[in-house]
Amino acid sequence: MWQEDKFIFRIQPDETHYFVWLAIGLMVYHFLSSGLSFKSGCRSVFPSGLHSEQRSGIGTLAAALLFGLASALKWHFSGFILASALFLSIASAWREPIHALSATVILYICRPWEVVQTNEWWLQLPRWCITVWLLSWLRKSASDDSDLLRLPAFSRGWLLLFIMPLWALITVSFSRDPAGSFQYYAETLFRAVVLVFIVILTVKNSEHVRQLSAAFATGVATLSIFSVWRFQGFDQPLKLPFIDNSHKPDDRRLEAVGSLGNSNDIAAVVLIPLGMLWPLIFSGRESIRTRLLSTAVALVLLATIKASQSRGALIACVAQCGLYFVARSRHPKRFAFAVLAVLSVVAPLASRFMGRDSDDLDASTESRMNYYVTGIRMAIYSPLWGQGFGRYPYEFERYSTATLHEWGLRTAHSSWILVLAETGFTGLFIFTAIHVRMFSACWALRDQYCGLLLALSGYSVTILFLSHSWLMFPWILFALIESAKSTRKNEEAYAKPEQTSV
Repeated sequence: MWQEDKFIFRIQPDETHYFVWLAIGLMVYHFLSSGLSFKSGCRSVFPSGLHSEQRSGIGTLAAALLFGLASALKWHFSGFILASALFLSIASAWREPIHALSATVILYICRPWEVVQTNEWWLQLPRWCITVWLLSWLRKSASDDSDLLRLPAFSRGWLLLFIMPLWALITVSFSRDPAGSFQYYAETLFRAVVLVFIVILTVKNSEHVRQLSAAFATGVATLSIFSVWRFQGFDQPLKLPFIDNSHKPDDRRLEAVGSLGNSNDIAAVVLIPLGMLWPLIFSGRESIRTRLLSTAVALVLLATIKASQSRGALIACVAQCGLYFVARSRHPKRFAFAVLAVLSVVAPLASRFMGRDSDDLDASTESRMNYYVTGIRMAIYSPLWGQGFGRYPYEFERYSTATLHEWGLRTAHSSWILVLAETGFTGLFIFTAIHVRMFSACWALRDQYCGLLLALSGYSVTILFLSHSWLMFPWILFALIESAKSTRKNEEAYAKPEQTSV
């Protein structure tokens, strides 16, 4: 993507610190997922000792540490922790497809191949992740008691998640540059659809939903910690130099790496795991250890939002907290009015709290209005299929009527406007139907998966002002929500005969 290339050439992160934090994130997920799997109720098989899965995990950990020590002879501490983390991830992925999928999600979020573009091994890592998952899935499917081959029941949600990419592919043929549009499609939305299909084949029960949610939170938290680490200058002997020396220190905003390099993008994605953490923090049913760990991660994510100076993310964060009490209340309408009243007060104060300059905000608002109007004009001139997938940046100057003070490729700064401009009113209708379906499913699941409702709500608020339509993040969230609904329906169906016999 052109946005990612531009960012990578502008800022070169410290590779050693980045890979240390990546390795820590992978190892943390490994221990979290092990803890989740130990709660499956199988301990009764070995009441006086370790469960077989626990013993296997301890053996894998020991082997990973030995492999890491061997790697440390050449790459010192960073090589030790990274080699150990990769060994743990591969070994866990081979045992269970859900671990392979989770490790893939973490790596796709952190995207190390965009940090080290000259290393051929890291450049091939996305394909290797899919290959490891496929081998794990085939091995698990060969077992007699495996339910991986059982596809989820047909639903309108799964249908919509595949109709939208299909329609986007159709619009490629109506583009002014079909070859360029198809290449962009293959690099963005097609990969997201592949991950959606993998989620369908892998997530089969509520424990899988929790593990994949934990993987998403771990990946984003890892990237957030590294971003804050760099923002504070801990990765260098001296503080990080400002991008523009004419700016005051307060004007510097946090930036990550890769496709989430922009401060607003990382702040928006942070809201997904943050929404999943609020129920763990506020609920009195969770253990003290779980609540303390969730609070610590939430503080890191909140620090990321503060350093990014994103007004939309701050408002969405407050809305998430309010929505939690609405969803848990016996009188949701009363709480909804109270939340709206609080948001009406927070919204005007968001800019002051974030420390954004008024001139900068005025210029940003003026530019966004120009982007929105231009996107609507594109759809008016081609209402059925729009300008073609990925064509907004290249058609902007053709349809813009405002005086241009910038140059280069631009984006729509709104997921809905981007879908409208590139896929027409047909694509906008499908995209809106997906969101309606997902909100309906989340509200029905709010008693068990309230975090998904908060994650979808907060993220949907921020992408009103960001172009995330074709990134993988919303599609993974959609697939996770639909999988949660499918597994909930299956578990209820299996529980009914038992209740009847009793």
